[in-house]
Amino acid sequence: MTATEEIVVASLREVFENKGLESPERSEQTPLDTILGLESLDCAELVVRLESATGLDPFATGAAPTIQTVADLAKVYDESTAV
Repeated sequence: MTATEEIVVASLREVFENKGLESPERSEQTPLDTILGLESLDCAELVVRLESATGLDPFATGAAPTIQTVADLAKVYDESTAV
């Protein structure tokens, strides 16, 4: 798992803990969809946590990349550092 994927997984854990739920096991291929039970507000919290942890906001440009897994989300943050 890459460093950015580890940040995403840790941030997901914090979102679940904030909801008072036990965090399910995750890997870089964990789907980020309703299977985890995340609602849109939870996803917004995740993005805020990631911005705080990385100092990056890859969504500021208005781009809406296809994000299906932890690895996809980490890639968005990794690519924003290359710009």
